[in-house]
Parts: sequence; C-alpha cells; structure tokens
Amino acid sequence: MTPLLLKYSDALSGVCKHLTAVLFCIISALHPVIAQDILLKNPSLEGTPGQNNVPDYWKPTKTPDTQPGTFDISLPPSNGATYVGMHSGPTYLEAISQEVSLIGGKTYTIALDLAYAIKYSSLTCYGNLTVYGGSSPTDTAERLWSSGAFTHTNWKRYSFTFHPSRSYKFIIFMADATIPCDKSIYGSAVLMDNLSAALLETPQLALSLKNTCKGEHTGEASVIITGVSATCTIRWSRAGETTSHITGLEPGDYDVTVTHPNGVSVTQHFTIIGWEVKSKITVTPSRCYGQNNNTIALETTGGTPPYRYYINGSTTGTYTASFEKLSPGNYSIRIKDEENCAEQIDNIAVVEPAALAIAGVRKKDISCATTFDGKISLDVTGGTLPYTYSLDNGLWQPDSSWSGLDAGNFHFRIKDAHDCETDGQADIIRNNRECAVFVPTAFTPNGDGLNDLFRAKVHDDVHDYRLEVYSRWGQTVFSTNDPEGVWDGTLKGNPLPGGSYVWMLLYTDSKQQARKQTGTVTLIR
Repeated sequence: MTPLLLKYSDALSGVCKHLTAVLFCIISALHPVIAQDILLKNPSLEGTPGQNNVPDYWKPTKTPDTQPGTFDISLPPSNGATYVGMHSGPTYLEAISQEVSLIGGKTYTIALDLAYAIKYSSLTCYGNLTVYGGSSPTDTAERLWSSGAFTHTNWKRYSFTFHPSRSYKFIIFMADATIPCDKSIYGSAVLMDNLSAALLETPQLALSLKNTCKGEHTGEASVIITGVSATCTIRWSRAGETTSHITGLEPGDYDVTVTHPNGVSVTQHFTIIGWEVKSKITVTPSRCYGQNNNTIALETTGGTPPYRYYINGSTTGTYTASFEKLSPGNYSIRIKDEENCAEQIDNIAVVEPAALAIAGVRKKDISCATTFDGKISLDVTGGTLPYTYSLDNGLWQPDSSWSGLDAGNFHFRIKDAHDCETDGQADIIRNNRECAVFVPTAFTPNGDGLNDLFRAKVHDDVHDYRLEVYSRWGQTVFSTNDPEGVWDGTLKGNPLPGGSYVWMLLYTDSKQQARKQTGTVTLIR
C-alpha cells in the first residue's frame, strides 16, 4: 500500500503532515481506492470547532457549524475529533459542499454517519439529509439521494448509491427542511460525520433472463456490467459460478453479486419463472348424428405465446386453437409455446348426439261406425331436446300426439332442437260396428291368459269416463277414469274372493249424451 499512500499524500501537499492528511492516509490504507473513484478531501470533517465554521476543504452554504460545542451540541464524534452540524428551515437552508468531478451516467457509493439534534439553537422536529449534484456550492441542480426524516440522536451509518444524470463539479450535503415543523422555523437539524474516503465507482447491472418450463431446468441468466472501467468479479448464488452467463437454471429465486476492485459490491435478485401452459377445452358436438362436424376448441394461457397445437400424435403443429370436422371418438392434443413448454391433454371425448329415432308408435283406431276418434302418439329418443312434431305437413307442435283422426294413412315428421329430422307413418282404420259400451259378466284371474282381467269394451268415443266396482257390502274395490283401465280382482295387491261384485259405469258418449250403466260381474277363482 506504500505507493498508494505516497500518491495521495503528495496530493495533499505533504506526507501526512496535518491531522486531516494523517486520517486520510489511514483510511486510504484500510479502504484502497482506484483511479475511477472520486477522492474526498477531509472526509472525517476534522476542523476547528466553532459557530459558522466548516472543516478544511469544505464550502458552506449559510452558516453550518463545526461540532461539538456550539449551541450546546455535546454528542461525541463518531470518527476523529470533530463533525459538522446543520439546521435548516424552509427559507434558510444550511449545507456543506466539496468540489468533485461527478461523471454523468456513472453510479457511485458513499457511506456516512448521521444523528439528529433535538435542540439546535431552537427546538427542532427531525433530521433529514439530502445530497445534490450542482455546478456551484449552492446549486441544487439534481437531487441524488435523501435520508428521509429520522429522529435517532445517536450515530447511525448510512450507505447509499446515486446515479447523476449528467456531470457536476460539486456534491452538496444539505439539511433538508421540506417537512413542516410546529416547534420552530428551523425544523431540520442534522449532525454528519465520518464520510467514506471516496465516492466509489459502482457497477451498474443489467440482467438478461431466459425462463424455463415448469419442472425443467433450462433457464439461463446473463449479467451485463456497465458504468465502470475496471474489471469486476461475478458470483452467482447457485454453486458460486463466476462467469457472466449461466445455464441449466430451474424455476426459483437467484442472486448475482458483482464486486468492483474498490470493494463495492452490487447484488441483484432475479427470478427464473417456470412457465406452465394451461388450456381450457370446449368440445362442440355436431348438431345431428352422423354429420362428423364435431369441434375441439382450446383457450390457452401461460408460457410464451404463440402456441402450437398437435392432435393425436401429429408432428405438424398448427397455430389455430381449434380442430373442426372431427368424427366421434377420443382425442389427445399436445400444446407447445415458443419456449417449447408443453401441455399434454389426453382422453378428450367427442360425442355426437344419438340418432333421432322413433322408439314407438301408439295408435288408436276409430271406435265405431260414426265416430272420428282415431289417435296417434309417438315415443322419440336421441337427438337434442326439445322435439317438435308435424302430421301430414301440418303445423309444427310440441305435443307428440294427434287425436280426432279419421281413417287413413298418416305421415309424421319429428325435429329436434338442432333441426335434425326423422319421419314415419301409421294407418288408422275404422271399426264398422255399433257405437256402444259393453261390460262382461264374469272373469277368471287365474293367469291363463284368458279373461284374466275385467274391463269395459268401449266401442265409442267416450268422455268423462268412470268405472267403479263394489263389494257386496258397498266397499269400493276398484275405480278408474281410463276407458282402457282394467281390474285384476285384487284390492291393494291382495286377491279378493270369488263371488259377485256390483259395477257402475258413467260416461258421455259420442253424441254428447250422459250415460249410466250398472250391473254385476262374477269373479271366478
């Protein structure tokens, strides 16, 4: 270190002859500086204590003081024998400055000790130091740094970096009074000591990152160092790599630290993102069975667009996020982003509507010679509900039945909600017989398939139908409003004994005449 000491002591006109020079030599030996750093003269602020007095090599703005001892300030120095005290109000700002050569675009690091004086000639509210770059001792052209308001009355070390946008001849340290104070017009009181020996040239870092895919380790990071002329060392938090570019990074948080030969280190945190490609699938089936016009549409997020889509193992991807005119079946789709992060989706079921089909045709022929009570009812399956129906190209209706039909051949059509269509036909015949209702006199519910059920033979177009059967004691054992209704000789599931039962039949016939018929039926066991 001897050449370095001699070099800078010569600049002070003597080899450490004065106290300030001696202190500077000691500091330089402990914290070496290089040519790109800006040396501060008398950084320990050594001088003659007194009011309106500043240490050697420093220039005053207004009336800063060399402490301790002035205005009853008694805090011991943090370094050396003296320090500077400043107090300011909105219209009276005290500062000290030194001529330096700040270079625009570079970054510098400096450290200093600060404390707050509760009373400095008058009561104060806080301490607040602001650093400026300027072309003269009183010029505040650019605000470089501010401590913010503080109230600690003991020394506290502050280390900070600043980045002047252009070159300046002076650095100014000012007691900032921008915050109002209700105790006096001089609200800010700053005690300052023990500045760094130099404004240390500080590296500026720029990172270039390449993210990886979730679950993989293909991330990369590069650090670009600017603002310095010296060669800096690099150390990454992962395994201590020292090159400017590292690879094989998995998702996570990392740090890179760049150290200047002057000892200043700058650490920058960064995150390698694990991209995850996620897709939402919408399957739109064909409108009708057999069209083979099914569609799979995807909505993809995450990763790095644009996305490529591969269906059923294809090696040729498409940038279109949908597949159309698909047949029913199971499909798989692979999605890749620009970083080749991939998502695999299997078992995508594509199902068309079932074929629209007529499951059953129920018809009722015309009852007798003079009525028009033919009826057709349809049972339909498949397709997409709801269905509509048309008979002989008539109006479409939601009801699957037609009644009041004459004899003839009828053609019917069925449509579903997607206008898928099927059709069929049925014949209605007329029973040329007397229009009447006949009731049998006996039945044998023995399961032989012959006369097992008691029912009225309705050969007429009847309405308001009601058939009731009574026991000999007048108990109702059977009742129905359905002309097709039958009695199996039981009551609540239990077989009734053989014997004679009374029945009563009420209805309105096809001539709109109310009818009542009564009689007995014999249940034979």
